[in-house]
Amino acid sequence: MTVTSELDQLDTQWLRWAGADTHGNELADRLAECFGRLTDRAQLSLRLRFTEGASRESIAKELGITEHGAKNLMQRAKAQLKLCLDEKLNRE
Repeated sequence: MTVTSELDQLDTQWLRWAGADTHGNELADRLAECFGRLTDRAQLSLRLRFTEGASRESIAKELGITEHGAKNLMQRAKAQLKLCLDEKLNRE
């Protein structure tokens, strides 16, 4: 599986977690734990993007960074979430 498709799957899980009651869903519970480990800025960028549908441009303005910086921040945050999830799910 490629990193891109894995990140797409993570996006799908994020949207489920951010928009629904997922108590009892193991993956969503782990995602919530991993999300809490991100920096405040990374959390805000993902919340803006996936819960509010904010554009990269508006996220950049909100955070006081460039659009490219916003893109990189979100890519790193999603990669950190994926790594954390992989570690949590592979330990069990």
